[in-house]
Amino acid sequence: MQGLSRLFSHLYGVRFAPAATAPGEVWHDDVRRLDVLSDTDGHIAVVYCDLFQRAGKNPNPAHFTVRCSREILPADIPHDNDGMATAPSASGALYQLPTIALICDFSSSPSTTGTNTPPLLAFHEVTTLFHEMGHAIHSILGRTAYHEVAGTRCATDFAELPSILMEHFAHSPAVLALFARHHATDAPLPQELLRRRMLASTHLEHSETYQQALLALLDQELHAGPPMEIASSTRVYAQLEAEHALLAPGYVPGTAWQGFFTHLFGYGGLYYSYLLDKAIADRVWTAVFANDPLSRDAGERYREEVLRWGGARDPWRCVGSLLAREDLAEEAAVAGRMEEVGRWGIKEQIK
Repeated sequence: MQGLSRLFSHLYGVRFAPAATAPGEVWHDDVRRLDVLSDTDGHIAVVYCDLFQRAGKNPNPAHFTVRCSREILPADIPHDNDGMATAPSASGALYQLPTIALICDFSSSPSTTGTNTPPLLAFHEVTTLFHEMGHAIHSILGRTAYHEVAGTRCATDFAELPSILMEHFAHSPAVLALFARHHATDAPLPQELLRRRMLASTHLEHSETYQQALLALLDQELHAGPPMEIASSTRVYAQLEAEHALLAPGYVPGTAWQGFFTHLFGYGGLYYSYLLDKAIADRVWTAVFANDPLSRDAGERYREEVLRWGGARDPWRCVGSLLAREDLAEEAAVAGRMEEVGRWGIKEQIK
């Protein structure tokens, strides 16, 4: 969290400050409150971090917006705000203080280790934390008139862009240098070790892309027709494996794992969002952040063109303006936008 705070301080001029909680404010002793403080606007958000596994807790990493940001109008002020804290902005506008719950499933918590050793995260857990924090920063920095379009309340196939982009930061040597040190010796992460880890992460990455494409196809097949016309999701999946499988045996008879894959109804018809937003995030990283991942200018540009808008602006205009691609921003380009992003993804996979 210290590393994320330092990163966001560089990019957006905001930082995390641990805060005490009132009796009954949190749902478990492991939950920690972080106040989000802005260099210009003061206290702008609250994040509750529930990061460690325990019995009865949902194991799926997630970001939940407990309370969205919205502009508070002068007419609202005389009324009882029902405990809703407010955050004034440098422009003079008053906003409802967004409140976020950040949920992960890391293996050991400070209350269960029983030693002075801090909880140690595997690299994939660091990536997961950055991914979920990408959703959180979308909610934190969103500044819209209405709460129903604040932060992550945007088009579903745009909502994964900030989270996937944050995975790039998790793999950046410049960002890792902000916090990745040995817990006992304080030695920085060896660059050669990081290089080998990054190389290992590319192993079989095309197989992962294939699997994501297959899941997106399954999602489309299940949601393409009228409800209840699909007699068997297993039969649909087996047919897709028969048509597209890269390796034998493809579908294994007697299995039905797709019944446990909750994204098929949570993202019904929109699971392709992960592949679409990965291609966009790759392009944003290369064009905006790769040369200097700690650039304040780049961070403010991304904040102003993407994060602040939530769902109040056409996401294609957000992306087009950020990348200086008016052909993506203009409504006349609607027919060719997806194909263009598809070409970006293909080029990245061929590298």
